[in-house]
Amino acid sequence: MAKHARIRTDEQRQRLERNRETMLAVLRGATGLHDGSIQTAGLTLVLERIVCDHATGRPVPFEGAYGVEQVLYQLAATYVGGENFCEGRLVGVRGTLAIEGRDEPIGLRASVGVGAQLVLEVGPSPSITGLIDAIRVFDRQAHLAARALGKEYDLVAQGLSPVDSPSDIVPVPLPRNVFMGTYLARSGRFATDALRCSAMTRLRLAMPQDEHEAVAAFRLCSALAPLLTFLCDNAFSLRGCAPSDTPSMARSLVWQQMDPTRHATMPSALRESFGIAAYERWLEGVRPILFESDEGIVFSTGTDTCEYVMEERDLTPAEAQRLTHAVWPDVRWDGQLELRCADSLAPRLAGGYAALVKGLLSTPETRLAVERLIGIDELTELDLEQAYHDLREMGWNARVYKRWVDQLANELVVIALRGLDDIEERGLVNELAQLWEARMVPRDVLVANWESKRRSDLDAAIALYGEGAVIPYDELGGEPPAGQTAVMRPIGQ
Repeated sequence: MAKHARIRTDEQRQRLERNRETMLAVLRGATGLHDGSIQTAGLTLVLERIVCDHATGRPVPFEGAYGVEQVLYQLAATYVGGENFCEGRLVGVRGTLAIEGRDEPIGLRASVGVGAQLVLEVGPSPSITGLIDAIRVFDRQAHLAARALGKEYDLVAQGLSPVDSPSDIVPVPLPRNVFMGTYLARSGRFATDALRCSAMTRLRLAMPQDEHEAVAAFRLCSALAPLLTFLCDNAFSLRGCAPSDTPSMARSLVWQQMDPTRHATMPSALRESFGIAAYERWLEGVRPILFESDEGIVFSTGTDTCEYVMEERDLTPAEAQRLTHAVWPDVRWDGQLELRCADSLAPRLAGGYAALVKGLLSTPETRLAVERLIGIDELTELDLEQAYHDLREMGWNARVYKRWVDQLANELVVIALRGLDDIEERGLVNELAQLWEARMVPRDVLVANWESKRRSDLDAAIALYGEGAVIPYDELGGEPPAGQTAVMRPIGQ
């Protein structure tokens, strides 16, 4: 049976047009939700991390006498008046941090992800080192908050949680998480991995006031997203797999396969005709899954698209902005430019990544230099898909936009350093660049440390049990050696 077209009333048409204007104003950053430019307002750094028990290495649940919610209650004593409750549960705190030696305090917001990841948002600030200092201060506060509970917790910066199965993690019991989990469980693979187990480093940059410059920045970041995803890969293992069996760019992979439509780059992002209006129309065709009003009421939108939601009620700017979060591409636009490429990184590596992006976008001259380097005017959506594929399959042996990966990374670093005046920010970029010059990404450091510990454990086990003996695998990191089931060989055989 043919599906009939939706019939709109005059009132719905008028409401849709009003909401389109509201949405466009939000995307332009003209609603007061975001102000400033890249140069004046600086960046906001969002660092998601997995809270793990130091003694067991297992993720800490949200609920319970020693859960993440109780850590937030301890932190609330420091940020009085900044508590954020939802359904009677404390899900976040906010406030400011006064950093020694810096004139202006830095804004802070700590909240929880679906799987009780601790999401720390600091900024905006024109100083990357100021953001890193703020993260360090907060990390100490979180450490003391856990100690007040009689626990030692680690904030683990990895792309994916160290669990054998995502079902081991109980989601934070909030309506939005229920709606998201129910919908995405039917839309693709890895929904539970992406929501409960993943952690990323997000960058938020205020868009330039000039719309042409804003569109150019979005297009450039979309083109760089595959490379940045690879260079900031920090997922140690997927679903408890051995590191050697974990695919490259694993966090990005689970998000892409969870819902390809929402995670994929906007189809027309690299076309010359792309603009804010095209982005808004793309959003209208996406199913938002849920809607959250300014009063905090959350309800499921089922199979309705954003367009249908916009027909049914007049949206405030804040409600319209929340609808822009119905999509999760590596580069998102919601009145600011949000880069979602990088896995969760240690604070200084996150600072190096932020400084790299800042340097590349600091002036029109540096942006144009990057555009010429990658030949952005000749790129298509297929080129982006090919870049993701080749980087996953070949890593450092891949060619991206007609250049070898290490060559492209080196030239981007040179351009970024040219765009940075602050010597400390240049130092952060150089620290990250040294890793890339060794043809390594952050994940490689995790794997190297794991292999070193495993070899040390193997030596100790051989000394205890004797060469060729049957050795319990739990003394070797829980992983049987390749090609064997019981009997260990000494190293070197």
